[in-house]
Amino acid sequence: MSTSSTQADTIQQQMRQVRRELREGVEDIVENARVMTDWTHYVRTYPWVAVGAAAAVGYLLVPSRQPVIQPDVASLLELAKQDKLVVNVEQNEPSKPGMMGMVAGMVTSTILQGGMAILNQHLHQFIDNLAHPPGAATVAGNGLAAGTPIRRTGETNA
Repeated sequence: MSTSSTQADTIQQQMRQVRRELREGVEDIVENARVMTDWTHYVRTYPWVAVGAAAAVGYLLVPSRQPVIQPDVASLLELAKQDKLVVNVEQNEPSKPGMMGMVAGMVTSTILQGGMAILNQHLHQFIDNLAHPPGAATVAGNGLAAGTPIRRTGETNA
């Protein structure tokens, strides 16, 4: 009987060891899956490949320019005679702001941020006054909250 109980204990111990190793193996697999799906890992590990891939994707996504045809006068006259001349007038893109426009934009942005900060401060003060009205929880208008002991000059707590 003791040999069968010893064998059973050995088998149970081996099973506990297998479960422990299985848990560790699953944790390793989960961690490796996290690393494999984290794109920042690849950027850190292979930065030049990431730069090349980004450049290739950018090149493929940006559309190519439409070819500009500059025909000569003779071919224009020939097309006009055949009523095949089509003229599309395109509007030029608005010009980008110059240095003064950029400075004006930065100044405007700074002023708006300052105004928003002041508005935020006043709003918080207004909400605090609604939650705790001034003078509502004071004793006889002395500015002390109700229940605050009043000490006279020279008194100490004993």
